Amino acid sequence: MNNLALFAQFQRRLSAAGGVAQWAEDLAQAAEFIATHPALSEQRLIIPPAFAARQPWGTILSLLRERGIHLEEAGRPEEVADAPAGLSSAALAIAETGSVLLADNALAARIVGMLTLTHFVLVSAGQLVPRLDEAAALLQRLTRAGPQQEHYISLVTGPSRTADIERTLTIGVQGPRDLCVIVVASPTSELSPSTHQQAKDEYDEPSGA
Repeated sequence: MNNLALFAQFQRRLSAAGGVAQWAEDLAQAAEFIATHPALSEQRLIIPPAFAARQPWGTILSLLRERGIHLEEAGRPEEVADAPAGLSSAALAIAETGSVLLADNALAARIVGMLTLTHFVLVSAGQLVPRLDEAAALLQRLTRAGPQQEHYISLVTGPSRTADIERTLTIGVQGPRDLCVIVVASPTSELSPSTHQQAKDEYDEPSGA
């Protein structure tokens, strides 16, 4: 099954769970989708610490800045809670369930996907797999004790939901009200090392700059 067919299945499954899946040919298209989304009406976006150093995603920060988006590194939970929008990247996406696998090693990175109202997730089309079983090998590697171990791992399918309140399904009580997964076909095709370094240098400034 090719990437577009996998994406179509992923999109259906995620939509059924209340989320949104968007296809982007490159990071420029992904940045345009994020910057023009209603959640960015305040032009404010929370990102995980050191996101500029994440390959291949860090370069999207300069593209977002060009579109007038103010980027803030996540810090204390109370500073992130109920922020209009946050951006993360996924280690994997699963077409069968419409899920994304989030893996981080810092609580500040994890809370971006837990406490912002709209959560954008970037994932490469090459990281889109057909079935949940195919995530097992990656989960084993990410949880193996050692320097590469990730301590905050979760499979996310759709926005937060609970039926604990009078047995009525409610969206966004214990997490984001909206989940937008952006599957990027070619996240590195038009990016040069100098462009990536420029994005990293720009975001090495204090977060309030």
